[in-house]
Amino acid sequence: MATGEGGRLGLAGVRLDDLALVSAELVTNSVVHGGGGGTLRVWEEDGYVVCEVRDRGRLADPLAGRRPAARDQRGGRGLLLVNLVSDLVRVHTGPDGTTVRCWFAR
Repeated sequence: MATGEGGRLGLAGVRLDDLALVSAELVTNSVVHGGGGGTLRVWEEDGYVVCEVRDRGRLADPLAGRRPAARDQRGGRGLLLVNLVSDLVRVHTGPDGTTVRCWFAR
């Protein structure tokens, strides 16, 4: 769904692959850590394709995805990957859950 919409909105090549990777990571996180599911949305905004995933999970670490995981830590690298391949990532977490938005220049 994400790559179909991203392609329709003008992403191609590596940028479309980046969207595929990010959307798969965020949706997987929603299933595993966010209460079993979430909502994926993709739209165009000011020359960017925006991917958003919302779920009922909460992030305890405000810097999750902003610094590397410890070498001996199993997992914990998905949000870092999201931050590395997206042009901008905004994370909002609160009592009702978490929303992650990622921007990709067209």
